[in-house]
Amino acid sequence: MPFVGDSSNSSSNGVQPRTLVVDNYDSYTFNLLQLLLQQNQQQQQQRAEASNVVTIRNDQYPWPTVRNEILPHIDNIVISPGPGTPGRAGDFGICDDLIRHAAESGVPLLGVCLGHQGIARVYGARIEQCAVPVHGQTTQVEHSSSGEEGQCIFAGVPSAFTAVRYHSLAVSDAGFPHTQLQVLARATGTVATMGSGGRIEQAGTSEIMAVRHRRLPIFGVQFHPESIASDHGARILANFTAITQVAMAKRPLSAAATKGIPRSVAEMSIISGTHPTDRCANYSNTGRPYSLVTAAVELHGVAEAGNGGEVDEIGRQLQQHLYGDDPMPIWLDSAKRGDAHSCQSVLASAASARGATVRYSLQTKQVTVLRFVAEQALGHPEVLATHAVDTTFWEWIQQTVDSTRVAELPVPGFRCGWIGYFAYEMKTESPAGGGLAHRDRGRAGRRMALPDAQLSFVDRCVVVDHAHSPPKAHVFAVVSKEEAGQPSASNKDSRWIDTLGCASKEEADKWVAATVGRIEQWREMAATSNRNHRQAEETDTETRMAAANALTVPLQPALPRKEYVAAIGRAKEYIAQGETYEVCLTNQFRIALPSQAHIRSARDALRLYTAMRTASPAPYGALLWYPDICAGVASCSPERFLRIAADAEADADADADADANAGGTYGNSRRRVVEMKPIKGTARRPARPLPGSSTGNMEEWRALDAQSARTLRESIKERAENLMIVDLIRHDLNAITGGRVRVPRLMEIESYKQVHQMVTTVEARLSAGGAGDVAALAQCFPPGSMTGAPKIRTVRLLEDDLENSAPRGVYSGCLGYFSANAGHADWSVVIRTAVVDSPDELSVGAGGALTILSNPDDEWAEVETKLCSVLPAIQQYVHSSRE
Repeated sequence: MPFVGDSSNSSSNGVQPRTLVVDNYDSYTFNLLQLLLQQNQQQQQQRAEASNVVTIRNDQYPWPTVRNEILPHIDNIVISPGPGTPGRAGDFGICDDLIRHAAESGVPLLGVCLGHQGIARVYGARIEQCAVPVHGQTTQVEHSSSGEEGQCIFAGVPSAFTAVRYHSLAVSDAGFPHTQLQVLARATGTVATMGSGGRIEQAGTSEIMAVRHRRLPIFGVQFHPESIASDHGARILANFTAITQVAMAKRPLSAAATKGIPRSVAEMSIISGTHPTDRCANYSNTGRPYSLVTAAVELHGVAEAGNGGEVDEIGRQLQQHLYGDDPMPIWLDSAKRGDAHSCQSVLASAASARGATVRYSLQTKQVTVLRFVAEQALGHPEVLATHAVDTTFWEWIQQTVDSTRVAELPVPGFRCGWIGYFAYEMKTESPAGGGLAHRDRGRAGRRMALPDAQLSFVDRCVVVDHAHSPPKAHVFAVVSKEEAGQPSASNKDSRWIDTLGCASKEEADKWVAATVGRIEQWREMAATSNRNHRQAEETDTETRMAAANALTVPLQPALPRKEYVAAIGRAKEYIAQGETYEVCLTNQFRIALPSQAHIRSARDALRLYTAMRTASPAPYGALLWYPDICAGVASCSPERFLRIAADAEADADADADADANAGGTYGNSRRRVVEMKPIKGTARRPARPLPGSSTGNMEEWRALDAQSARTLRESIKERAENLMIVDLIRHDLNAITGGRVRVPRLMEIESYKQVHQMVTTVEARLSAGGAGDVAALAQCFPPGSMTGAPKIRTVRLLEDDLENSAPRGVYSGCLGYFSANAGHADWSVVIRTAVVDSPDELSVGAGGALTILSNPDDEWAEVETKLCSVLPAIQQYVHSSRE
């Protein structure tokens, strides 16, 4: 699939215009930037100048600064979409001044959505609420304009085409200033709306979709040409470029115009070409890399005997054999057998004399570095160092990750490195925080044991390659930099970094050899025992789960049903007012455990997670346990947040061009691919008949199950939810990749044991020398599927009103790894997860995306559906604890 906005139709004649893009704090602005950058692509291949695009926020600089320092070097202006209304200065910033400047100077201007409404308002039109707000729906747009390239914004675009709309406000026909503006296009056909009975109905639509000034090159479009689901977006932006070139030809061309935007002006941009945003810094990978000792064991015979069902047993049994008694296990678990994404499982321990665990508190802005040693009292780990963070933890951990690299390997996946999580509240230090101040995480009346971020350096591990046939167990151990007598840390407070890894190659060789021997011993035992017990174990598991379902565990929601439904109503009102397009509202459910089911040790946590993975196997499962605080995370997440891997398929010529224009000093020498897989859209699967059921029962179940998946696939509401987050994620990635974003798979259905999910795959390419792995994750954090769109405004609404009762904590943050193998990382969204807050209590989060089409009863039912993917396993854990 070509990258969105293929510039094959864009004009390449004449000097490329210098463009100012004004971001109204939207989550789609950088998708417009992608279209503009791809138009510049051919020009940039021929010239070494930086991109001819400057992007600023609507309140980043005072108007006199923009007028005097930026606009003299600009040939056209694009005003982005955004939340709110153009009549509110806090929403529109300097944009009114820009529209008036364009009218006075003749500089071409294009406004999109909010920008379009702002143009109409400046010329006297009224902006009013739509009779039917439309968000994430594709509708037909018809235009009546005609003209050649360089004259008409719709040149070469069919008179009727499909476009995506995100708006609750529109330009009114009543009192429209026809003497100054001309209506170019209108919506036609129907759109979905919520009927009086709480069901989705169809309603007619005829809103104004495009305008132009009758004498000046000023244009507005209400729809979103940059959306992945809009047709002819690249053509429309190319037409605007051609119109600008015609305007440029009518005035003397200065020498400065042919040289692009001056460096001093380019440095005022929040994003320029392939450079990351100002909050997403790069770091240099200095010092000698760690060395790595490796070995591999093929697990022949085990797969056939032990993997007959949907749940992977190889990883579970090997984890039990190697780390079943470990006091601080780390287990990243690809538990869903046969799933294309269940590629590797990581088995390790954070209790290592040559490891470290870092913890970060947003409240104190302090990092604590701890060392847990299995042979010592784990309740009192050694404090290696404390660091006061004067920037952000993202930047601190980026530097730390870059200081703990092994020599680059041509293979993907985890090769020792950092494993842990970032809690949702880390948003306050990410670009999506939008200046939000951190709030005390105990504001709901109870403090959480788990810190805001926690990562452990794994100096030795076993990685099970499920994709290999037969599966293969890789054994890895890193050798400390001390071993070579070449410490890399110049700061004495950071010298703990040089103590990470085995003290010598001999120690690493010994551990690897011993671990290989233990794996081979297990392989021989498992090949015979699994063959005899697998079927009996599956039947027993189904029976135990059925018995446990009769048991109910008490749930205490942060927002009881009545309050949650009220929050849904307030969220829909915000959407109707244009303050947001989609809100991902969540709820926290606390579960008090009976005394015999208290989770006091890693063994207890392992029993809980084993029950969860049996009930809901997922490709991104995980178990983390921290013994000194008796807290941990057991997750069966089906959703990948962000994966980074070496770009093995990158074209050599494209690499050379990208590298020549790349910014930053990050030490990775290869191009990298970023993959994100947002889930939006969930449907409960019907209860599967128990083993031994009749053929008729199975056929009926398959028919009902197929209907459930089909209903999800065809749902207008669910598709709109998914599309809004896909466009948001494209925007996030465009901030660090300069237009190298594509969507190879859009709205596919993936099935899990309890639910069907609608999943989209978004890919982007990071240039060599571009944003670091941590910086890429920070730019996209928190996951857009857990916030809504636009992200900054919606996060604030959630924080200030809709979820004011409780922090989310680890839930809806992310969990995964940064590999010591440079340029490899994989993080999941923390959903379908039980968080152990204390020995006697668990918390489970669940929620859903709210749109203008949301029905409160259906939304609460979706919360219950998601809870049902976790609660049966918790019930089984409690039930088994009583036996």
